[in-house]
Amino acid sequence: MKELYLLRNPYVFNGVECRREDSIFSLIGVPFDSTSSYRPGSRFAPQRVREASQNIELYSLRSGLDMERVPIYDEGDLAVVHGDVYEVMKRLEYVVEDIVNEGKVLIALGGEHIITYGILRGFKKPTCVLYFDAHADLRDEYLGYKLSHACTLRRLVEIVGPDKVFIIGLRALCSEEVDYIRKSGIKYLTSLMCQGLSFMDVVNNVRKFLRGCENVYVSIDIDVIDPAYAPGVANPEPEGLSPTYLLNLLSEVINESVWGFDIVEVVPPIDPSGITSVLAAKIINELASYIYIAKGKGGELVRQL
Repeated sequence: MKELYLLRNPYVFNGVECRREDSIFSLIGVPFDSTSSYRPGSRFAPQRVREASQNIELYSLRSGLDMERVPIYDEGDLAVVHGDVYEVMKRLEYVVEDIVNEGKVLIALGGEHIITYGILRGFKKPTCVLYFDAHADLRDEYLGYKLSHACTLRRLVEIVGPDKVFIIGLRALCSEEVDYIRKSGIKYLTSLMCQGLSFMDVVNNVRKFLRGCENVYVSIDIDVIDPAYAPGVANPEPEGLSPTYLLNLLSEVINESVWGFDIVEVVPPIDPSGITSVLAAKIINELASYIYIAKGKGGELVRQL
């Protein structure tokens, strides 16, 4: 089924080809940004992040892995219908279901954050969600749409339940979202809390949440990072996390239950330097290496040469 909705991309992630049957990971691009409300252009990210991945070194100092040797099969891009979010979610659901049924770990490269909704619909088992984002994305609707980047987590909660979600890096909300968080009991750590607590207190909070999770999905909106490091985002917010903080945290909490992750909301046209796309490629490689180790495929977290 998935081949009907995928288009090959001339750029292969990391520039490394592998056979699908040999791969641990399947990567798909989702060049969709039709509900973007401020700075559109994340539809260009799948190609730009692939380009960036071919121009950075692939050895991870945290994991001790050379990512050239970690088999990531690049499936290409979802054939999106711009302006039709419902059709895109349907196609994404079909593609993800096939990838998961093949036993692959999913890597999704957006595009805007609403793609996470289509992805979760394609995973037919109970799952927990680690949601890294500056924004709560908990509006019931935005500009008349229930499937909007501003409503993503609200739709995910309807799938998995409020007790299966943990928001990290939060720092931008409306009053509706504040009320919803208080009533629903959704777990969260704001960026200020991350800075105020000791690093290991944050790690232990996340580990405690993950302890009861049979399946885990990680969603990373690049705007969780401070715009000083990631200027090319759809909705920038000051006082964010640093890349080092994010990657160190992920290296401490990722476990064998992770079945997939995404990185979304990179907007290349407003970052001519390309540093946001480079950061996205770096995050993908680092996170994939932690998952590879957690699933017992090799390597260990060494944080040294």
